[in-house]
Amino acid sequence: MRFSLGLSWTATFLQLALRLSWGVVAVTFAYILHMTSVEIGTVLFLFYVGYVSSSILWGIFIDRVGPKNSIFISALLSGIFIPFFIFVKSIYELYLLYFIEGLLTAGLFPSSVKIVSSLERPLTPYLALLESSAPIVLLLLAIFSGIILIYWKFFYISIFIGLILTSLLSFFLNVKVSKPKSARKVILNKRVGKVSIIRAGELWGTWGTSSWLFPFLVLYDSVPERLSEILFVLYAVGQVFSIILSGRLSRIIEDIKLVKTSLILFIISIIIVSFIKNPYFLMPISVILGISSFMYRPPTDSIVVKIMGKENAGTSMGFANAVSQIGSMIAPLFVGIVISIGSPMLAIDSLIIGPLLSLLIIFI
Repeated sequence: MRFSLGLSWTATFLQLALRLSWGVVAVTFAYILHMTSVEIGTVLFLFYVGYVSSSILWGIFIDRVGPKNSIFISALLSGIFIPFFIFVKSIYELYLLYFIEGLLTAGLFPSSVKIVSSLERPLTPYLALLESSAPIVLLLLAIFSGIILIYWKFFYISIFIGLILTSLLSFFLNVKVSKPKSARKVILNKRVGKVSIIRAGELWGTWGTSSWLFPFLVLYDSVPERLSEILFVLYAVGQVFSIILSGRLSRIIEDIKLVKTSLILFIISIIIVSFIKNPYFLMPISVILGISSFMYRPPTDSIVVKIMGKENAGTSMGFANAVSQIGSMIAPLFVGIVISIGSPMLAIDSLIIGPLLSLLIIFI
């Protein structure tokens, strides 16, 4: 069990490290390729176009052949393309590479959820453990952001090595695969569809904030780079703490109530941030923002899996990803467009659009 959990966590960690690191390396590429805010946002937009377009197919594939084979293929193919980032000479090459990586890495997280759902353990706390990879990625990126900006080529090489090793280690996985229901029944299930839309709003807030916080502070809010790194670290620390909170609270609070609480806290935090001008006052708010931006993830994903059962975990999560990652896809580009029209503070406020929509759907 420990090996399965460890490899699932590592696979999730690596695909998140690739996409979330754009919130740091975007600063380097912005200088090298003279990128505008819209072009910066377009990179992640195209990554998620690839991610969304392949998620359902990956989910069906995972339930049919098992997470062992899907992790091997997804990690191997996505790893092969990583070294090409070192030789990027134009924005269009960067666009193409992130689109391809979106297509290929989309098989890793649903495979990991499939593995976790097969364990005879309480689902939400174990999903919280799996999803702790995201805030830990952010925390490491925040702590080492200055180093990554200088040695960004070595960073991509590290991801390449990690993905290839994950692919090879997947041969040692031993996960039982139950016969799934028809993928059509999963896709047409109204409850799965509703939760997937709620998840889309959540991801708007999570990845919109995570991808823009550091470059926004450095490039558009005139906050010194060192102080921006500190605020980014505090935000990431909040996300790590949210996993602990989510895992423990899920034992005493219903999943849906935990989701509501987190969404409300995130919306309030963003509104407060938009009114604060002194960056030093942002320090405690950054922690709260980090907690609220991620605490809703484990209970939401737990609801998705519970609706259709663990035998359909791959298809359910693949479908949920296809729908919900639209929020991740649009938010970074939307923020970039709002910045480009001369409204930086309005760009911050726009981060509540998705979570607010999610909250409204929950109460409908």
